[in-house]
Amino acid sequence: MGLSSGGPMADAPGVFRPVPFILGAIVMRRRNIIAAVVLLALGAVYGVLTAQLPVRSLPDTPGPPFFPWINTIVILALSATLLVQGWMAADGPLPPQAAGRRRASWALGVFVVYLAILPGFGFILATAPFFAALMLLFGETRALRVAAGALIATGLLYLLFRHGFNVYLPTGLLKGIVP
Repeated sequence: MGLSSGGPMADAPGVFRPVPFILGAIVMRRRNIIAAVVLLALGAVYGVLTAQLPVRSLPDTPGPPFFPWINTIVILALSATLLVQGWMAADGPLPPQAAGRRRASWALGVFVVYLAILPGFGFILATAPFFAALMLLFGETRALRVAAGALIATGLLYLLFRHGFNVYLPTGLLKGIVP
């Protein structure tokens, strides 16, 4: 009984041959767990270095360690999430490699265009289409959800940086309209 008559698991009676995509999923799980452990260690080292930064005594300012602590928390949280996903993931098919590479290339291209138009158009006018393009690129097909998500994310980020962190963002074409 050959491959042509019974599929990839029917080479010979009683012989089990694993399906290649299951082996790929197992390898990917192992890689995710190893990457998560390495990133957790790097995040811990980054946290120790952040704890050694000097504290500024100016009132109502976040101080030098503020953003490094945010980075530390994000690195540790994402690494822990990757570790849990590696442990909990089911053995299933992996997405095709070519599609992932093509999507990553398009995302990089969209990001380069975003960076090029950001100074001239300003944060709000450049970021909303950028988020919309990424949402479309990663599979969202409902136009209302794309538009609402892009506008809400842009607005929240603008408020967070402008009023929460007191960081002035490029106004571009909206100069004089947007504070």
